[in-house]
Amino acid sequence: MTSASRTAAPATARRSALAVIALLVVSACAGIPSSGPVSKVADDGGLGESTVRYSPARPAEGASPQQIVRGYLDAMLAYPVSTGTATAFLTPEGEKGWNPSAGVRVYSLVGLSGPTLAAGESGEGGETTDKTRDPVEVETRLVLDARLDQQGHYTRQAGPGNVTYRLERVKGEWRITNPQDGLLVNRKFFDDYYRSFNIFYFDRPGRRVVPDPVHAVVGEQLATTLVTSLARGPATSARGATRTYVPRLRSLRPSVPVSDDGIADVEFTTDFAAMSESAQNHLSAQIVWTLRQVPDVSSVRLAGGTTVLSNSDRTTQDVSSWRSFGPRGARGHAYAIADDRVVQIDESTVKRLSGAWGQDARGAVAVGVSDAGVAGVLRGRNLVRVTNRQGTDARTFGGSQLLTPRWDDDGSVWLLDRQAGRTRARLVTGDRIRTLGIGGLARLDVRTFALSPDGSRYAATVRGVGGTSLRVGWVERDTKDRVLGLGDPTSVFTPATAPRSVTWSSGTDVSYLAETQTGRQVHTTAIDGSSTSGGLSRDGALLPDVGATDLAVGTGETPARYATDARRRLWFLPAGQSWQLLSARGVTGLTYGS
Repeated sequence: MTSASRTAAPATARRSALAVIALLVVSACAGIPSSGPVSKVADDGGLGESTVRYSPARPAEGASPQQIVRGYLDAMLAYPVSTGTATAFLTPEGEKGWNPSAGVRVYSLVGLSGPTLAAGESGEGGETTDKTRDPVEVETRLVLDARLDQQGHYTRQAGPGNVTYRLERVKGEWRITNPQDGLLVNRKFFDDYYRSFNIFYFDRPGRRVVPDPVHAVVGEQLATTLVTSLARGPATSARGATRTYVPRLRSLRPSVPVSDDGIADVEFTTDFAAMSESAQNHLSAQIVWTLRQVPDVSSVRLAGGTTVLSNSDRTTQDVSSWRSFGPRGARGHAYAIADDRVVQIDESTVKRLSGAWGQDARGAVAVGVSDAGVAGVLRGRNLVRVTNRQGTDARTFGGSQLLTPRWDDDGSVWLLDRQAGRTRARLVTGDRIRTLGIGGLARLDVRTFALSPDGSRYAATVRGVGGTSLRVGWVERDTKDRVLGLGDPTSVFTPATAPRSVTWSSGTDVSYLAETQTGRQVHTTAIDGSSTSGGLSRDGALLPDVGATDLAVGTGETPARYATDARRRLWFLPAGQSWQLLSARGVTGLTYGS
């Protein structure tokens, strides 16, 4: 990383705003706005968002309390996003106390009731008229779908979320005195204009960037939104597994403009000259990895105080830089056991693994394979045999109900099993094996387990009273990259039934098999539970109803997918095609590895 003294930013034109629509809320179904200008423009975002802009109407003279509340809800659906009109529905005190950046609640509107006289007030018949004295209340009956925190982290929140607004007269017109924290947007608006992105931190030793999924509104403020979220730092739950080199939010300039040339201008008041070269590199990587998702951003100008950071002779950094901090890339091969031999699977080609395992798997029923070696769980699931890739230098470790072994990028093997009615996790490094602390995961009946491509997270399917469910959690390490244990698991919402055979399809998505009306199908779910695809939806190729048992999914833009069935046959899904039955028979223990 090189640094240079700061020079004036080039006087280039700033990108024009994307244009989109927001919908007027009048009932549980959102419709096209009945007021305010609506116009359609060209789609220049490239993120599949709506291509219409909407400017909501300001309060009408003489509007009733219900009309004011409806108008206020409608005003929060402005696009490009703006709160200027929404504040016109508030009293001066209400506007001063409102924090629209506190988060977002996504809802379906059931209806409004009232106005009624506020508690402690009196009136004839409990109804309001133009002569009604202040204040009055209007109850908004909402069904909440989800919540976004200040950074955009998505949490599903199904259930009622009523809001009671208190209104007073200001110069003879009704205005809201108690706006809710953050914004309220309906599901249609959220689906049209919010998209999932990743902000990037580092693992504890600073070796790899770690994605953190957030949701943000697309448009001209996207770069600002993402860098602002990044500067807020890791969530509390992630602080034992991640770290950041980005200065605190208070030192970030309030806007990240993007020029017509695609240069995103990120500026902090903190002087980068005081940072070590390593810290400068890590900071640059976090910013570049985060902003490379923004359409039309081709490079980043990163300045702090009087110092501009660069990794070349230029004063900008290309968005393709710092790839060395990423995961190793797409996992290379699928593996399985066929006729008591370990086989390697590359698309439609199935061949024996070179070395001893490809000649005799010694009765193994599950296998984990990496460049570092092979680990096979033997028949009975109470022994695991670990060797090098050629099948020599063998070590054997005991266990009970051992799950499929998982290799990490450091060449260690993760072993999960059941011991005295609790789940146990151990790590094999060379000839040594040690037991890890795994928090709340120990109390759960784990059926399948997988490590994320970057090694920062784990995913598991868990069997409970109500059936099986998905869980994810952090892999905790110290600053020297020594594994400390597993963080507590969190539930991942999926509409799919009875998930099994979980695997990672990206750093923030898991794939698995689940029950449908046409048998077990492949599903993919974001780890924050915000979306699920596959199954019977149009974006998933249907696997024949063959009683699928195991799933293996690669990573990358077009990950390969494999499945085995109840008759121990092997299936392969080529990109853009239908599932194909391969010639291999007697296949078990399907997995993915390097």
